[in-house]
Amino acid sequence: MPQAHQEAVHRDAHRIIGNFGAYGTGKTTTSRHEIIKHLLITPNANCLIGANVVSQYEQTLKRELENDIPQAFVKAYSAQKQFFDLTNNARVMYRPFDDEDKLRSYNLTMWVGVEASEIRPGAFHQLKTRLRNTAATTFLRDPATGEPVMEYDARGVGIPQVEHDWRRGIAESNPDSGWIRTDLLLPAGEIHQHGTLSEKYDRSEVEIDPSISCHIASTDVNRYLPKNFIEENARNKPKWWVARYLYGSFTYAEGLVYPSAVQYIVPTTEIPREWPRMIAFDYGLHDDAVFLFGALDMMKGILYIYREVRTNDMNIDGLAALYFENSRDIPSGGLLGQPIADPKSISKRDYNKDSLGDLFLQKGISFKPGYVSLDARIYRLNTYLEAGKIRIMDCCGGLIREIKNYKFPDRTLDANKSYDKPIDKDNHAINPLEWMVMELPDDPRNILQGVYNKFGRDVNSVPENKRWLPHALEDDDPPFRNFEESAFNIAPIHTMF
Repeated sequence: MPQAHQEAVHRDAHRIIGNFGAYGTGKTTTSRHEIIKHLLITPNANCLIGANVVSQYEQTLKRELENDIPQAFVKAYSAQKQFFDLTNNARVMYRPFDDEDKLRSYNLTMWVGVEASEIRPGAFHQLKTRLRNTAATTFLRDPATGEPVMEYDARGVGIPQVEHDWRRGIAESNPDSGWIRTDLLLPAGEIHQHGTLSEKYDRSEVEIDPSISCHIASTDVNRYLPKNFIEENARNKPKWWVARYLYGSFTYAEGLVYPSAVQYIVPTTEIPREWPRMIAFDYGLHDDAVFLFGALDMMKGILYIYREVRTNDMNIDGLAALYFENSRDIPSGGLLGQPIADPKSISKRDYNKDSLGDLFLQKGISFKPGYVSLDARIYRLNTYLEAGKIRIMDCCGGLIREIKNYKFPDRTLDANKSYDKPIDKDNHAINPLEWMVMELPDDPRNILQGVYNKFGRDVNSVPENKRWLPHALEDDDPPFRNFEESAFNIAPIHTMF
């Protein structure tokens, strides 16, 4: 008997099904029974099973499927050509899905992709076009004559009308941040979560495809797993591994540089006039040039990213005009420091030996270079995100899209190589956000109370180990120690009169 999450897949009538889940959720078992059901009810079926490499299906789905089907049902078997036929003329074929061009000639009633996240997205889209075999359909018939009901085109050619259609494509995989998320999960007409998994996905920028359905299961749905299976496998594993492989998380997918950022996307609202503003800019000519605007809620210590301006192939005059147009609503004195720009770009010089920074300065914009160290920027921004000190308004679509897909190179637990540098692409709005955060202290509420170094510490504060030293052990008396006056507290002026 199937378990509840497996039964949900078996009862799902969508054309394309994403069967996603953590370890131990029985994805391959579900696929195997779906294939058997399809073969038995579909004479002349043409079913294709594959994966990125042969070994991914050979010792799992292929072996178990052939053990389950009675030998009496098998009419022909070819180990060389990798197929077998049943007595109802249904055929099952095995092929690697490593090259989409090799899939062009198939006319299928069903396909199953094992470890789908490792299959190229082009192969998936090619497989969708192969589901055109009418053996998995029945035609609508006239109850009086029993003949198929026809619909005629402009030339008078009759086309039989389909009554039932059970063509099927199944992609089974562990959750991943790649194409199975962008091309299957997010546009799915229906998403079903099983077990303790409870995630929300931002699907505002995708067109929903009613032919796709996705099922996502966490390991705890399987009642037949050994006791303590989750605890034993979670021990000493990184958070991304536990979230992805044991709890079926797509939000905390492997390799994302800023995995928690999606939690802090908020509806667009008006920014209070008194909030200090920040501007950061990533220059691009053929790539995108992006201005990012932030506002600081001093009461709560939260940086709001409220505006993103993106363009390309624009000269300095046009970029300067964009800057002034979009900063017009910032009150006089409301800008928190200089606007920040890419330190590498603003130092580049043209044939007149003018740097990019010089050219902007001629237009009345004085940029300061952003912080260079990528490691420090990633650490600081992740710290801000995990502490809930950032909100990204949903009008910043480009930034949201980038931050959802900004990831490190693929990694495994067995890798000896360090994968600590993100893939350097599609980060034109992310970099300005990093530069903004590097200008702020650990607690943004303290921004007006000191001067801060690159580590977010107040350079004027007394070190903890010297704070309560006796007078005799202090290095020097602070200047003006015995005076009432300071720059912020002027003593009354006493006169002779």
